[in-house]
Amino acid sequence: MRPNVVSDFEGVIRLDTTAYGLEQRQDIKSMLKYIARGASVLDVGCGFGLPTSQASEYFAMSACDIDSRGQPDFIEQLMKLRNIDFKWSQPGTLPFEDGRFDAVLLYAVIEHVPDKVSLLKACRRVLKPSGKIFIFCAVNQHSIAERIVRRFGFPTHGNDVVTKSSLIQAAEASGFDVDRIGYQGWLPENLLPRTLVFTLNQLLVRIPGVNRFSHDFFMVATARK
Repeated sequence: MRPNVVSDFEGVIRLDTTAYGLEQRQDIKSMLKYIARGASVLDVGCGFGLPTSQASEYFAMSACDIDSRGQPDFIEQLMKLRNIDFKWSQPGTLPFEDGRFDAVLLYAVIEHVPDKVSLLKACRRVLKPSGKIFIFCAVNQHSIAERIVRRFGFPTHGNDVVTKSSLIQAAEASGFDVDRIGYQGWLPENLLPRTLVFTLNQLLVRIPGVNRFSHDFFMVATARK
């Protein structure tokens, strides 16, 4: 479903212009409804840095990801270029002090983490009182797109999926109150023209009954005091 991991600056720029990149940019801009421009935000599990890079246009960004073998050096270069405080981390830990950030961003991350409550508790620790957590592209267990790409022989997320109820339960068990949860994405980005996919996705996620088969969930939640 998702584009292949890139290994250079040009690859990041190309991804920014795909249907996935367009949706991602819209998600990042939606954060401005909840936090002020210039707010301090930590991108947890930043990967190759596209959401971090996009968010740096609006917020004071920090980022971290697991230090695994084969990670390209360009990640550190990109973060430095964008004036982003980047640190390698270890599973289950965030290398930042308590109460530092106004918000935490998890983009296409939580579905890959077996212990979601531990991850969310770590995120809550680094948040200021009443700080926000933004979860985007949490892969839906009932996604039609996953079934479509499987039929075409493309890789899928397998068991790395969530349900709406499991996402809410994990957030509440970790000390968050859910402000909003909804659907995003529907069609496979790799199989159709980007503008068509982006437009249709915006329509399909608004149709009751149809939207429950969307590819992803998004969630906005507030840390309890």
